[in-house]
Amino acid sequence: MNIIELRQKGILIASNNLHKIIELRQLLEPYSIPVRTPEELGISINVVETGKTFEENAKLKVEAFFSIAQIPTIADDSGLEVDALNKEPGVYSARYGKEGFTDNERNLYLLEKIKNVADYLRTARFVCVLAFKYDPDSPIRFYQGIAEGKILYQPRGKNGFGYDPIFEDIKTKKSFAELTLEEKNQISHRAKALQLFLKDLMLLIGR
Repeated sequence: MNIIELRQKGILIASNNLHKIIELRQLLEPYSIPVRTPEELGISINVVETGKTFEENAKLKVEAFFSIAQIPTIADDSGLEVDALNKEPGVYSARYGKEGFTDNERNLYLLEKIKNVADYLRTARFVCVLAFKYDPDSPIRFYQGIAEGKILYQPRGKNGFGYDPIFEDIKTKKSFAELTLEEKNQISHRAKALQLFLKDLMLLIGR
């Protein structure tokens, strides 16, 4: 793999999540490496996330999309771990609680489960694992990012998505939903994993 090849093929992000696409494009823009999307390549598949870990689910997704696209592919799996809930919801973050829950309903469901937990025991973290596969014969490469914090007693902020309104970042003391997109992209679990990916990518292509 070299920079010329990457600039021709681009990197497929195995997601239609606009936020993830924008974030990766911003990272790769200085190197003129285009980001491809499943929609752009006419790929429409639903990968069943049967893994017990973030790494296993990221692996399932990257393999499925790479097998179709046959170009360098990156996929991620991420979620929230709450220590007082034995690291729930974890890999089930997107489908925690009852089927069909909205993000807000899922947040309220989690808050109810730890409503009597003391502040110092409400520690939690967002975890993101990225998986990268760039050719059929090379092993999948993994990158992990973690954002430490705690669970609030009630939602704060109107930005972000998912559990952002109830997660307070350990350093800024703001909920992820109180941060601007630019601020969040400096400290989030996904941003940290993407930065590790970018450093490794530059080594792989000899930059």
